[in-house]
Amino acid sequence: MNLWENLKMALSSIFANKLRSLLTMIGIIIGICAVITITTLGTTLRSTITTTLNSLGSNLMSASATPRSESYYDSADIEWTYDDQIPYSMVEELMEKHPEIRVADENPVGGGYLKNSLDKQVNINLVGAYNGTLDQNGSRILAGRNISMQDVSDKKYTCIVSSIFVRQYFKNNEDPIGQTIKITNNDNGLAYEFTIVGVFNYNSLINGMLGNEENATTPIYIPNSIAREFQQQYGEERAFYWVLSYDPKTDGKAAKKIVREFFDAKYAANKNFKVAIYSNQDTMKIIDVVINVITVFVAVIASISLIVGGVGVMNIMLVSVTERTREIGIRKALGAKKSTIKLQFVTEAMIMCLIGGLIGLALGLFNGFLAGVIANLIVSNIPTAKQVLGTITMVPSPLAIVISIIFSMLTGVFFGYYPASKAAKMNPIDALRYD
Repeated sequence: MNLWENLKMALSSIFANKLRSLLTMIGIIIGICAVITITTLGTTLRSTITTTLNSLGSNLMSASATPRSESYYDSADIEWTYDDQIPYSMVEELMEKHPEIRVADENPVGGGYLKNSLDKQVNINLVGAYNGTLDQNGSRILAGRNISMQDVSDKKYTCIVSSIFVRQYFKNNEDPIGQTIKITNNDNGLAYEFTIVGVFNYNSLINGMLGNEENATTPIYIPNSIAREFQQQYGEERAFYWVLSYDPKTDGKAAKKIVREFFDAKYAANKNFKVAIYSNQDTMKIIDVVINVITVFVAVIASISLIVGGVGVMNIMLVSVTERTREIGIRKALGAKKSTIKLQFVTEAMIMCLIGGLIGLALGLFNGFLAGVIANLIVSNIPTAKQVLGTITMVPSPLAIVISIIFSMLTGVFFGYYPASKAAKMNPIDALRYD
C-alpha cells in the first residue's frame, strides 16, 4: 500500500467519525493555539521594544566613571574627586582620533520665545548640544548642517531648529539657513541672536508635542559652550557620565571597543576609577534574552496540553483498532505486512494531529491579530503611550509556526505508535473470529 492510499484511508476514517475526531483533536488544538498566541505576543513585544529603542538611538553608548571595586562604596577613606571625572578635553581627543565617535549629551537651558512676521509668539526651549545630540533624540538634519564641534570650541552663536519651528516662524516660505533669529530668554528677559545653520526633523515620539503644531514648543539646539555661559558655568567641563554615539555605518562592537580601549589607557593610572562603557545594544540584548526566556517558559507550560491531546489520540486510536479488528484480520489474511498495518494507523494518528495543529495555528494567529487590535485601541486612547509605541503590529514567529506543526505531527507518531503496533501484531485468525 502506497502513501497516497494510506492518506485516503486515514482521512476516510477521520471524516467517518467527525465528532469523535474533533473531540480527540481538542487537546492538540488548544496546545498549538496557546503556543502560537504566546510566541506571537512575545515576538511582537520584542519587535515593539526594539523599534522604540531604535527611535531613541540604537547607536548610543555611555561612558561612565565607575569605581574599580564594589568595596569602594563602603570605604570611608576614599572620596569622589573632581579629577576622577571625565573632562571634555579627553572626550574631544577621542573624537579627534576617531571621527566616527560623537558626543550625544544635551544640556537644557530653559524656555524662550520669538515673534514671527505675524507678531505671533513662538515658544521654544533652548538646549545645549554637541555634534551627536540629534542621535539621542532620533532626529536627523533635513537641510543645512549639524552643530559642529568647532561651533562648541569657538563658542559660535549658531543653532539648528526643527521643521515645525520653520513652519511656525517663517510664514513666507523663506529659506531658514543663514537667517538670524532673536531669542528672548524667559528667565532673564535678555535677547540673544543666533544664526540658523541647520533644520532637523522634529521627533514627537521622543520630545513629545506640547499643544498642536501651530502652538507647539520645540527645542532649538545651540553649542553647549554657549549654553554653559548662559548657566554661568565656566572652566573646563567635566562629568562622571557622558553620552556618546557613533556613525550608524560603524559596527557597534567595534565602536564600543574603540571607546573602551581609549578610556582604559587614559584611566590606567587611576587606582580608584575606571570608565565603564555601556551601549543601547547591550540593553536590547538583555531585553531580548528576558523576553525569550519568558516566552519559552510560558510556551512550554502551554504545550503540556499537547501531551493531554496526545493521550486522547492514543485512546481513540486504541478504540479504533478494536473496532476495526475484523478489517485488520482480512487485510492480514490477504497478505498485508505488519509494517503496512502499522503505517496505516500511524498515518491516521499523524493526520489527525496535523489537522488539529492547523486548526490551532489558525486560532493562534487569529488571537494574535485580535490582541493587536485591542492593544492599538488601548494605546490610541493614551496619548503618551501612542507617542512612545506608535502603532503596534503583531509579528507571528515563523520558527514557532514551523516547530508547532512539526511537533503536532510528531505527537501523532509518538502516541499513535503503540495502537499501530498492537494492530500490526494481531493474529489474523483471531482477528477474523472477532465479533
